[in-house]
Amino acid sequence: MSLNPLRDGLGKFALAASHQESAFQAEADAGLAGFQAVRQDLERRVRRGELTVKVARERAAEAAERLRELLLPRAEGFSPVPRAFLDRLVQATESRKAAKERGSLESLQRETNRLLRQTLIEQQLGSRSIEFEGQAFVRPMSGGHPAPTLDSLLRFHETAAQAGDETAMEWSRRQLEGMRSRIFTPEDTARIDTACDRPDRLNTRIVGRYVEALRGGPAESLEAFVAEAIAGHDANACAAAFLLAREAPEGGSARWVRAVLDGLGEFPEAALNVLRAWEADARADDAEAARGRAEYAVALAEADARFPGLEAPSIAEVERLERLQARPIAAPDEPIGLTLERRGLTEEERRDREVALIA
Repeated sequence: MSLNPLRDGLGKFALAASHQESAFQAEADAGLAGFQAVRQDLERRVRRGELTVKVARERAAEAAERLRELLLPRAEGFSPVPRAFLDRLVQATESRKAAKERGSLESLQRETNRLLRQTLIEQQLGSRSIEFEGQAFVRPMSGGHPAPTLDSLLRFHETAAQAGDETAMEWSRRQLEGMRSRIFTPEDTARIDTACDRPDRLNTRIVGRYVEALRGGPAESLEAFVAEAIAGHDANACAAAFLLAREAPEGGSARWVRAVLDGLGEFPEAALNVLRAWEADARADDAEAARGRAEYAVALAEADARFPGLEAPSIAEVERLERLQARPIAAPDEPIGLTLERRGLTEEERRDREVALIA
């Protein structure tokens, strides 16, 4: 049987806390260290006979409750990322929405032209599919019906891009997307992602590659990347710039991070919508992880507040401690065993002396 049955119930809190890293850990550790200092003082006073175990438990429970009142409110809504990132995203999306509602004649014309161009491409995809298949499909060496290969589709897409044929490019992108489920090597998947990259659409794999390539890079390269992403209105590059700025150790003090926040209004709509959802989910995850750390620290304090195994000393033990305490302290070079009327330092006195020496 466990000496402290209440500690057995801490398993679920410890397991949940261990699965999620949290910047709140330092704050939880500091609060728990303060509780442990109070607990150690109470235990020392019980062993001296100054307090009963019951009183020590009551005061330790009060300290654990103060720890709960300190940590849990701070954990609610906690995130190591400044609130400005979410606020700027909300402001940018709301401004974009308001601009759409009061759209000018010019913006309506642009949207109409985009829809007409998209409709024309869809019509041409049906009428030109045989033409595209004749150029991109390859007959197998063993015979059989012609079929597309990854290399043939990529070559066709490159040729269409050089010719500026939007319909052919769209057809090749759709063929490549359909082939993705049959591709298993990361290199070929990356080639498909590159070919299917659209500035107005978000591809999380491309965003991840941008972030991995630029994470920890010099500020000059990050600043140049941010400027190019915003100027090109590339949804994937803009999303990667935001994620890099979010995890920047210097926060909003870096010039390129401020450029990201100031340029959110220029981000493509696809990037803004997804980033807002990502940021909300990330902050919720941060708060959940912090709450787990706080609950674990509080549960640990409540378990230790019961003082398992602690017993008050008897009257004889208290009297013996008092007689021992009344003796003078032996000199540093004086052997205690040969001088019975003197004593050594207690743990508390030794700790106080070490603190004084350090100071």
